[in-house]
Amino acid sequence: MRLRTTFLGFSLIFFIAACVHRGEMRPEAPGPTEVAPKRADSDEQSIERLLHELFASVDRRDWPAAASLMHESIYIDYSALGGESGERSPAELTQSWANLLPGFDRTIHQPHNFAVWVAGDRATATLDAIASHYLSVGASEGERYWTVFVGYDTEFVRVADGWKLARLDISLYDQAGNAKLVQRALQRVAEGTVAPFAESSAASEPVESFFQALEARDIERLMATLDEGIVQEMPFAPRSFPPALSGKAAMRKQYAAVMDYTQRYERSYLATQDPRTVLVKFEGTITTSEGRPYNNAYVGLFTVGSNGKIVRFVEQFNPNILLAGWPGLSVPHYSVHAAGAEVGSGVTLKEVEFLSHGDRLRGHLFLPPDHDPQARYPTAVVAGSWTSVKEQMPDEYASLLAKAGVVALTFDFRGFGESEGQPRQFEDVERKIQDIRAAVDFLDQRQDVESVVGLGVCAGSGYMAHAVARDPRISRLVLIAPWLHNPEIARSIYDGRPGGTKGLLAAARDAKARYQKTGETEYVLAASELDALAAMYVPKNAFDYYLNPAKAAGPHYDNRFAVMSWEPWLTLDGISVAETIEQPVFIVHSEKGAVPRGAREFYRRLRGSKDIVWLDRFDQQQLYMDPEAVHSALSVVSEYLTSKAVP
Repeated sequence: MRLRTTFLGFSLIFFIAACVHRGEMRPEAPGPTEVAPKRADSDEQSIERLLHELFASVDRRDWPAAASLMHESIYIDYSALGGESGERSPAELTQSWANLLPGFDRTIHQPHNFAVWVAGDRATATLDAIASHYLSVGASEGERYWTVFVGYDTEFVRVADGWKLARLDISLYDQAGNAKLVQRALQRVAEGTVAPFAESSAASEPVESFFQALEARDIERLMATLDEGIVQEMPFAPRSFPPALSGKAAMRKQYAAVMDYTQRYERSYLATQDPRTVLVKFEGTITTSEGRPYNNAYVGLFTVGSNGKIVRFVEQFNPNILLAGWPGLSVPHYSVHAAGAEVGSGVTLKEVEFLSHGDRLRGHLFLPPDHDPQARYPTAVVAGSWTSVKEQMPDEYASLLAKAGVVALTFDFRGFGESEGQPRQFEDVERKIQDIRAAVDFLDQRQDVESVVGLGVCAGSGYMAHAVARDPRISRLVLIAPWLHNPEIARSIYDGRPGGTKGLLAAARDAKARYQKTGETEYVLAASELDALAAMYVPKNAFDYYLNPAKAAGPHYDNRFAVMSWEPWLTLDGISVAETIEQPVFIVHSEKGAVPRGAREFYRRLRGSKDIVWLDRFDQQQLYMDPEAVHSALSVVSEYLTSKAVP
C-alpha cells in the first residue's frame, strides 16, 4: 500500500515540516489531595520529551522554541524522496518551515511507535507519523486536506544542557488528499495573507458527543450524532479493511461490532477557518472482545452539517497497527520486509523456545504449506547479520524457504531480541556458534526433520561456517550475501576508523574488564550516520538499513553495540575455517555486496563439493530486503536445497 511519488522542489520543505511534530498523550491530573511525584527522566524519556516539545512548537509555529531544541548543525536527508541532503543550521531549517506551514489553517502531526536507543552521548530514535494539513480556502470541500504517512529516523547528541536533535531522515509510506494545497499554502505565506489560528469551532460539540458515545459503548447515542448521509473515509486502510463507509446503515453495522470493546480516547481539538470543520488528534486505548490490546494513533477530520450532525469523518490511522491488532486481520508478510512470504501463502509460523547454555532462546519455526507432521522435510536453521533479530532477514528467508517446502527455524541469539542472556548486544563469536548448535539440538528432536542445513546471511555466514565445521549434524552450508573476513581483511576495513583496529581492540578489552568488574556494559550505537565511533558508521545515507523504520528498525531491534564485541569480531577468522568444512557449500553473493574478496577466498579454500552464484545486479542491502533480490537468491537456493542430486 506504499505509494511512490515524485515531488516538486517546494514539497521538500513541506516534508521537513510534516514529519517533525510528535503528539503527546495528556496525563491525568493528580487528585486534589495527591502530590504528583517528581522523577528524573531517563535518557530515552528525555529524548521523547524533546521530540514532543519540538513537534508541539512546530504545530503552534513557535520557531525559536523549535530551534532551541536542535544541535548547532542538523543533517537532513530526503534523498529517498528525490530531495536534497546536507547540513542545515537551526535558523535555516525553522525558516523553511515558517515559509510554508502558516499557509495552512492547521497542521496536526501524530507520531507513534517510538523506539529510542542511547549509547553514551549519542542516540538514535525512529517512529512512524501521520502528518495532516488542512486549508479551508482555495479548494473544494473534499480537497481541503493533505496527509502523509511516513517513517522517520533521527539522531541526537548530548551537550552541556542536555540532548539536541542532530539529524532528520524521512521515508514516505503513503499519502492521501490534495497535494496541491502545498502550492496554495506557500503562496499565502508569500502574499502575507496568513490568518491567525481559529480559536474555537462549533463542530467540536457534536464530535465530542461522538467520542463520548464510543467510550460509553452506546450505539444509539453514537448514531444520534450522525447525519443520514454520513460518509466515513479511511484513506490508509489496508486492502483487507473497508476504505469507506457510506450512510448510517453502514456505520451502524461497523460500529455495532465494536460496542463490546473497552475504549478510551485521549483527544484534542483544533479549530479551522471553516466553522463546520474541526480537526481532532486522538489516540485510542482499546481492548477487543478477545481481550487483545489495540492502541492506534489517529488524525480525524470531522465536518458537521447545518443540522448539527456529522456528515463526513476522514479517519487517518496507521494501517500496520490495525493489521497487527484488529481481530480477524494479520500483517501481510512473515518479516518486517515485504519480501518475506505472505501470511496467506499457506506457510505456518510457530513460536518456539529452546535452551542454550542455560538461557532461553526464542525463535520462529516456519512449516511448509500442508505440512504433514509424519513426513520428513529438508530443514534449515537461518542466522542473519550482526546485531540483527529474527524478524529481519532471518524470518524473510526462512518463510520463503518454508513456502518452497523446507522446514525453517530462526531465533534470536543470546543477548539479542526476545532471547535471554547477558550482556545484551554482545557480538560474541563463540557464543553465537554455541547458539546455532543449540538450535540444531532443538531440530534434532523433531520427527519431521530429514536433514539440517545451515543458512547464514551477511555476518551470520561466518558464525554458521564455524558451526558447520564443528557439527557434522549440519548436512550443508548455504551462505547469502556473506560477510567473511579474517584479521587481515578486518584491519584493512577498520584501520580507517578513529583509533584504528588497535584502538578498537584496546577499547574492547577495557570494556570487557569493566564488565567483569562491575557488570556494566559499555555501548556505542550499532549504526549511525553521524557518529564515527558507531559499529556501522554510514554517513550520507550510504546504508540506512538498520536506522530506517521502513526497513529494519522493527520493534525488537536494538541499535546498540557492546564495545567489548570488537575483540571477538576483529579477531574472527571466517575464511580459513573453509579448509575444515567437509559438507557441501552453496554461496550466493554479489560483487556489489559486502567483502566479495572474502567470499572468493573462502570459496577457493573449500575442499569439498561447492558452488557459487553471483547476482551482481544487486547490492548488499537489496539482498537483505528487496523483493526481487531476495526472491532471486531464494530461487537458486531452493533449487539447490530440494535437489535430489545434491548429497
